[in-house]
Amino acid sequence: MKYFSRPSRESAEGEYLAGVFGKHYEPFGTIGLSDATMLGTEGVVLEDISGDTLAIHPENASWAFLSPGEARWFPHLHNKPFGWLRHGMLQHGPDAALDFAAHLYRRGLLTLNNHAAVDQRMFADGPNYDEGNLIELLITEKCNLACPYCLAGANSSMPAMNSEIARKTVDLAFNMAESNVLAFEFAGGEPFLKYDLMKETVAYIRNHPLKGNRRLFLSTQTNATLLNEERVRWLKEQDIRVGISIDGGAQAQNKSRPQVNGKESFSKLARGIDLLHRFEVPFGGLVVLNRSNADDPAELATTLLDLGIHGFRLNPIAYLGDARKNWNQVGLSQEHIIGFMKGLMAHIVDRKLPLLEDNVRSMCDFLTSKQRRTRCMRTHCGAGDTFQAVAANGDIYPCGRATQSPGLKLGNIFDPGLESLSQPSRSNDVMAQIRERRPADLEGCSNCSYRQLCQSGCSAQAWERYGTVRHRTPECTFYKTLYPYLMHWLSFDEMAFDHLNAYSYFNNEGRHFSRDFAPVAGVPVTA
Repeated sequence: MKYFSRPSRESAEGEYLAGVFGKHYEPFGTIGLSDATMLGTEGVVLEDISGDTLAIHPENASWAFLSPGEARWFPHLHNKPFGWLRHGMLQHGPDAALDFAAHLYRRGLLTLNNHAAVDQRMFADGPNYDEGNLIELLITEKCNLACPYCLAGANSSMPAMNSEIARKTVDLAFNMAESNVLAFEFAGGEPFLKYDLMKETVAYIRNHPLKGNRRLFLSTQTNATLLNEERVRWLKEQDIRVGISIDGGAQAQNKSRPQVNGKESFSKLARGIDLLHRFEVPFGGLVVLNRSNADDPAELATTLLDLGIHGFRLNPIAYLGDARKNWNQVGLSQEHIIGFMKGLMAHIVDRKLPLLEDNVRSMCDFLTSKQRRTRCMRTHCGAGDTFQAVAANGDIYPCGRATQSPGLKLGNIFDPGLESLSQPSRSNDVMAQIRERRPADLEGCSNCSYRQLCQSGCSAQAWERYGTVRHRTPECTFYKTLYPYLMHWLSFDEMAFDHLNAYSYFNNEGRHFSRDFAPVAGVPVTA
């Protein structure tokens, strides 16, 4: 049996999930089996992954790779007494059957007298995680760059917020009494085109009369080309988390993210990055993978490290915003995206590079946790409820990815009777469909072994591509390929696992497990 896990996370989740969500999860502990104990494998699927047998329970997302001998035993375990297994595996040692059954049980792949260690309702009603409320303010929809795939459709003729809209948005956010955590993100367009308003709004947030004991987090997503010493000092003083948009080296960046006047942007970006380093402002990178930068993973890795960027998120180009009209210029197939991601991760491991890619980190998290922390990779994303985006004119959307989809607009902050940002979603039919969206109900997901790992993905992207949220994400092939790839790669390549574990893909708490409970030689399996 081979798998990887995070024992410390699993131990903490066992108590947390039971106490907060009423879901049992028993990844550890001793078990006592009598010969009469009935074994069960209902719901578990066996899949061939690169010639090895993956046992996976699609509903509780439990998994492990079985050795050839274990894979011969497993199909016969259902409705058998433990005594049958114990007697059959005596040739492998007196405790072989007990150890095999115990590991399968704790992994969620075997029931004992119909009792499961992992609740079958684990992902039925939410992410199992209290993530607080995220409010994205498109403080301006103008931009000094002209990216052909811009999610916000930003250009020089677009609107910008004023103080009244910004303050009203903040007031409505603080009126959401359901959360003790509020995270405000300033985005755009390019938010530093409205630097004075951003400063004013941050001060208003910090000193808001309804702040109370709430935890506040502030962040901004910027192209970094307008940063100067004053602005970087302010980011540092205000403890504002920073994400910068970068699409690669000079050639890729200047083609993918030119200035509105057509001139290059890389030199301005590099200067902004240098300032962030000089003033010790932590930041991460956001790379949009598109036709301008999707041919050389090694070049991207080199550029990021040369600029001192060690943490980044690679967002595949999505059919949203301006990318819709420029798809022939910027769009990529899922096969191209998958090939690039595999190549990038192989390069990171082969060269032992100190690079943390956040999509893969999130997938490793989903493979070793029963919590779903990354919003856009799950159907229970909180859109409209725990996540709102407010456009420059005050229009309310369920998330930042939805702001160019008129059918997903929830209202405006000045609508009569509006008391909080989360209020409009409660009576919205589309938001109700998002809340009720379940992988088991969607075509192509109901019979997929990885349905609770991707959880059908992004509702906004499904809406934009297919006109309904009742559809799996357009990135289905990406998830359906990358999850088993990562499971197999990191289970069978311990060196790769150790490198990623050392660079926080498992929060430095990962463990690799490898043991053969049933060597093939001399195993007479009889039903």
